[in-house]
Amino acid sequence: MARLSPLHLRVQCAIRQQQLLHPGQRLLVAFSGGQDSFCLLQILRDLQPRWGWQIFVLHCDHRWSADETECARFLQGWLQQQGLPHAVETADPIRRDEAGARAWRYQQLEKWARTWDCSAVVMGHTASDRAETFLWNLLRGTGAAGLSSLDWQRRLDDRDPTSAQVVRPLLGLYRWETEQFCQQHQLPVWPDRSNQDLAHGRNRLRLEVMPYLKQHFNPQLEAALNRAATLLQAEHELVVAQAAQLWPQVYEPALPGLRRDPLRAAPLALQRQVMFQFLSLVLPHHPTFDQVEAGIRLLKAGRGSRSPEYPGGCWLEVKGVSINSTSPKGSDWLVLAG
Repeated sequence: MARLSPLHLRVQCAIRQQQLLHPGQRLLVAFSGGQDSFCLLQILRDLQPRWGWQIFVLHCDHRWSADETECARFLQGWLQQQGLPHAVETADPIRRDEAGARAWRYQQLEKWARTWDCSAVVMGHTASDRAETFLWNLLRGTGAAGLSSLDWQRRLDDRDPTSAQVVRPLLGLYRWETEQFCQQHQLPVWPDRSNQDLAHGRNRLRLEVMPYLKQHFNPQLEAALNRAATLLQAEHELVVAQAAQLWPQVYEPALPGLRRDPLRAAPLALQRQVMFQFLSLVLPHHPTFDQVEAGIRLLKAGRGSRSPEYPGGCWLEVKGVSINSTSPKGSDWLVLAG
């Protein structure tokens, strides 16, 4: 076996410490053709003899430009030359919408993960991506879940416990390191010209805002943002775990509703997490901060108090109802009404 470089060893150490992958696993690599995904694929191939993985590759062509379609053709030819099992998915004409494109990519990843029986989808996100995601979500006003959203691993589909696990073995590397790796190994990275388009907010953040903050505030900005994301992730996991313990004491699906007394006695962070979880169950989309806070205010409101109307024409209302023989008559509940 070839000797591993320090970068290979760092990634392998992260895989072991974070328990991202196991020997003999079937891996689906999300492959864009950029430097990060080329670096990821090469490292996985170099580690393959030690781990016994079976590697499959998927590239998604959004057809937003002729350059992107040319990239797909080039990568398909390169993957064939390498003898790697692969697929190239081409989207129907869709408008240039990052959220829609991401949803489509995840649909393709889920389809091919099931087709190839892959239990892990491996992505090339780096510490640089995590820092940018942290700052981007902070500027949009997200909470701890959003600020720590780019983590080492998660389910491909949070609603399906049988879906493949998304893993990110390069989260300990920075973009300059993947660039250097690709140059050293002479990998045919395809330059994505759309990454230079300042009309897209993420590009402007990466090309203008981040360099400005590094120059004028903190040269180690990416490391600082990654530390903050790591700290918030641990704290958010603690709140979610405690909220899960509180949930059976406060939630009544028959109403549906929340018992006010035990929820009111909980710390504010737990109140918000439980309220967020409850509203996520009954609303057609994830609740906003203002919608969660409207529910929190009702914990101390009088009987008959109501929240503003939620999407779909429903609202929360403070009621005294008896659920069963173990519920005291007149117990205070926050009940979904409307």
